[in-house]
Amino acid sequence: MGSFNLNRRSFLKGAGLMGATSALAALAGCGGSDDGGTDASAGGDTGSEASSYAKTIVIGRANDSDNLDPVTCIGNINIFIFNLILDGLLKTSDDGETIEPNLAEDMPEISDDGLTYTFKVKSGLKFSDGSDVTAEDWKWTFERAMTTEDSNWISTVENFDHVECPDDTTVIVTLKTPAASALACLCVFTLGVQSKAYFDKVGADEYKNAIIGTGPYMVKEWKKGEYLTLTKNPNYREEGLPLTEEIEFKVVADDNSRKIQLQSGDIDIATDVPFSTMKELESDSEVAPHPDPSTFTYWVSLNTQNEYLSNPDVREALFLATDPQEIVDMTTYGYGTTIGTVFSTTSEYCDKDLEPITPDVDKAKELLAGAGYPDGFEIKMLLKGGNDFYASIATVLQSQWSKIGVNLVQDTQEATAYSSARKALELDTIISGWSDDIQDPSEFMQFIFDYDVTHGYYSGLQQPDDMVALNDQANAEQDVEKRKELYKQIQQGFADQKIFIPLLSVPYQNAIRKDITGFVQTPLGNYRFEKLAMPASE
Repeated sequence: MGSFNLNRRSFLKGAGLMGATSALAALAGCGGSDDGGTDASAGGDTGSEASSYAKTIVIGRANDSDNLDPVTCIGNINIFIFNLILDGLLKTSDDGETIEPNLAEDMPEISDDGLTYTFKVKSGLKFSDGSDVTAEDWKWTFERAMTTEDSNWISTVENFDHVECPDDTTVIVTLKTPAASALACLCVFTLGVQSKAYFDKVGADEYKNAIIGTGPYMVKEWKKGEYLTLTKNPNYREEGLPLTEEIEFKVVADDNSRKIQLQSGDIDIATDVPFSTMKELESDSEVAPHPDPSTFTYWVSLNTQNEYLSNPDVREALFLATDPQEIVDMTTYGYGTTIGTVFSTTSEYCDKDLEPITPDVDKAKELLAGAGYPDGFEIKMLLKGGNDFYASIATVLQSQWSKIGVNLVQDTQEATAYSSARKALELDTIISGWSDDIQDPSEFMQFIFDYDVTHGYYSGLQQPDDMVALNDQANAEQDVEKRKELYKQIQQGFADQKIFIPLLSVPYQNAIRKDITGFVQTPLGNYRFEKLAMPASE
């Protein structure tokens, strides 16, 4: 099984610009001292404490980053490392359950009309190159995220009307309409404060190769296709952190090679680990699987514009012919969890009262016969070549649906053809997936309710007025409990429509050496490595 970087980010405008990254010369570091920022005056560890930790921790991953510009990038392979380089006003907690101040001194003061959010920013902040963080940097960061036409993340900031920064420690954000999602949207990585002077100096094209922020690390060297090395920020605001001087993200494309290198000590952490390998490593004395909770969910989208699938009884028959527990057992080696909704099970808005499907083959056959298809029919499932996980799910579904006479044909396409077919809704069924970028359902709901984005997430269904009204209410509602009830009604609406067959959720597929401490990946995927450490070799 390959990488689990979801492809849905390529749905957004600008996704077509993701070309192949050419091999370039290694990039120079973005300022700071030549020794990687270990000068004691910069807050680095000194003496015996520093010597107790390994200087470098190597992380093996299946793919390399391809764009370190948070506004124009796509893909988790880029997104997950932004929190190592950038800081915003707010952040989610490590467990993903709350929103906390980050570069803001406290949570914002919110006006009575719910439109104006005023932040007091920590004083004395510096970028990793030693320059001061100014009001101009804050304003530019926000406005670039809000106005860049080819931004893939415009939906998270489209409700921001304007930003004022009267001084270096005040940021005032004014919304277009009151929204309960505002705090979550303010945590998005595109709003991590960045240096306008650096962007102006290097230009947009070069900016994709290295950015300057206030986070614990900065880019030291990037040999594309091979490794990306981050070194500690000598101007980081937290004294004594980060604990590890350098983090090297090494490309190890082959799954088995990543496992072997982890076991031999050539790498210290492995990501994108197949579930079968995670199961193997459970008995290893030196390394262990590290399945952190994620927001990844997977389901089957049924195209209601298909002749057969336009019939709700046929869609219900496919529901009842599906056994999610068997899919979990056969494709995730027990690491997955069955779900009853497409909402992430880690979200406070997930309706956990919606139970996973209990298969009923006899009832499914009755429904098909009543719909006029007693002998079943043939439909295709669009699949992307090279995605072994999706292919394994499709294989199990083939077996399950064959019991009611439905012949599911795997329509495997290479990446470009797959994307084109998906974008044009040239499909009968497709395995869909989602992972949250913000701690709020509003971003996900746009992909379903804004039909032009993903054709109702490949259901071919324009949501009816009553569902649209519920979603609009949920976006505006400030009371959390009332929002939960509204999203519960929306999820029940999806269940009644039978346009999505919920399958499973999965954790992050990491494995680490057992002497590693401080490895944190939040449910949103963000790496938090300030306290990541490994004992120094004797």
